[in-house]
Parts: sequence; C-alpha cells; structure tokens
Amino acid sequence: MTAPLDMRIDVSDAIGLADAQIAMSVFLPDPQRLPDTPIVLFASPGGGYARGYFDIHVEGHVGYSEAEYHVARGFIYIAYDHLGVGDSTTRYNADIRMETIAAANDAAVRQILAQLAEGTLAPGFPPVEKPFVVGSGQSLGGGLTMIMQGRHHTFDAIAPLGVSGTHTVLPQPNAELARLTRSTYVFTRGTPNAELVQQRGQKANPDWVYPFHWEDVPADILKADMEAGYPARKTAPAWGSLTLPPCVIGSNSPHFFAAEVSQIDVPVLLAMGERDVCPEPHREPAAFTASPDISLFIAPTMAHMHNFASSRAKLWARLNSWAQMIAGAARDA
Repeated sequence: MTAPLDMRIDVSDAIGLADAQIAMSVFLPDPQRLPDTPIVLFASPGGGYARGYFDIHVEGHVGYSEAEYHVARGFIYIAYDHLGVGDSTTRYNADIRMETIAAANDAAVRQILAQLAEGTLAPGFPPVEKPFVVGSGQSLGGGLTMIMQGRHHTFDAIAPLGVSGTHTVLPQPNAELARLTRSTYVFTRGTPNAELVQQRGQKANPDWVYPFHWEDVPADILKADMEAGYPARKTAPAWGSLTLPPCVIGSNSPHFFAAEVSQIDVPVLLAMGERDVCPEPHREPAAFTASPDISLFIAPTMAHMHNFASSRAKLWARLNSWAQMIAGAARDA
C-alpha cells in the first residue's frame, strides 16, 4: 500500500465558522483492483482517538492497520478526524455541538467524493463517479456517523461500531463501578457544554483498561495507548488525540442519538466486541426502525477498542464482506 494522501478540507461555509478544516487521510488501492461498483469506506475515530487509529503501526507488531486490510481488497479507504479532534480545527471546541461536528464531517465527505468523481483527488487515479459509499465509525465516531446519516443522508450504508443507538454503557469489572458509570451519564443533547467536563467523565469510569482492552492485548501496545492518561491525555500516541470537544462527553447518556437513529433508512451493520458498550446487543437493531436491512456482529475476545484486539481481523472481514454484499445488492436492484 502506498502512503496515504493527507488532506485538509475546508468546511467553513457548511458550519458558519471561519477557517474550519477537517483532516483526512486517503488510502487508495491499485486502480486495477477496483470492483465494478467501487466501494468508498469512510472511517472516524472514538473519543480520545484520531484517524491514526485506523492505520496503527507499532514496532515489533504487524497487522494492526485496518486501512491496509481494506485497501488490499480494492476499497478506497478514507479516515478522518472529527471537527475538534486530532489534526482538524480545534479552536471552536468550547462552543461547538454534536450537530456542528456532524455537519462539518458531512461537508468534508461530500467534498472528497466530488474530487473523486472529477478525477482530481490524486494524480493518476481515475475518476470514480458512482461509488457505493459506506460510513463507519468506532464509538464516538459511530455516534456521529448516525447523526450524519439521520440529518444529512451522507452515506449509502453505515456501520456504527462499538456504539449503541439506545444507551452506550462502558462495561466495568464489578457492579459498583457499573452503577457509578450509569448514574453519572444523565445528560441530554441540550446540556450546556460548561457542564460536560472531561473530569466528570473520568471520575465516572475509574477503570478504563477493562472496557477498552481485552486481556490478551500486548503489554507494550496497552502501555502506549493508556500510559499518558485517558480521556484527558497528557501526550498522545500516533493514534490518539489530545483534544475532545466537551459536547461529546454526554454521548454515554440514554437516548443520546435516538432522534437521528429513528430516521436512518439505509442498510446498517451493528458491530461490537464481546465486551463492549451495548449491554444487550441483540436488542440494538430494534432502534433502527426505518432501516430496511440490519445486520449484527459480535466479535469474540474483543473489548471496546477493536483495532487493538487479537480478533480485529474478524471484525474487518465482516465489515468488508458486508459492504461488498450491500453494494452488490444496490447495484443489482
């Protein structure tokens, strides 16, 4: 796989804020590997993480790049940082809302697709005028993908990964910590940002390792991810973000994404780890009342941060094969 094309997409007009940019990394396959219906897979990260989460490289370890996996199978893969995260514009973090972030993300996606259709995305890469476009996102990224789809109809299909359409609940190793976590997240989308402080979220989850990482995650990778603190990182690994807009802190509250989830009318893949944020995963499809096609996948020996799990390739394979199936069905309809 060639090096990704790193881009900054101006979304100022879409959200009414000056000099607002979304950082994106574009991973392109050999054009000869593009299928009859090319698939563009967008990926967005969870809170405290950045787009590097989808292209992880750690000395002494191989096979941690989800981007490499999909590009090797002919996908156009585009990872991006949300507004307020990673290399995207952060100057407005104190004031922006979830709806603002979703609108910015949507605008960036549409600009990239326009460049792809025009053949101006990358030198030598042919125009791709009518791809099948899938939006995936892990944790917070999945939640924002649902908001994008419900409000803006950004994608042809979506794959929210490790997020609940009804109530996202980080698992804890005992009942007392689980009770504390649930009782703290009682916000709504209208809660003022001043109340949504990271310290409150940090106190609500004394144990971040248990919900995030299965016990077989290599010690050096676990250390690299968690040693500088979470969710308020003091330093960030290549896949992490030092910034997190306050508005996202409430996303573990009940029914936080409900308004948009009920409006999603495209195929949906709901995927999560064996130990993840959906306490009753088999009930999750019921929230997507407008979707005509809902799939559920639970990856074994996987906690919330999927791409560090030993079983990560099983999740990638399901996402890849599902996208191909849905794209094929759309083509043949």
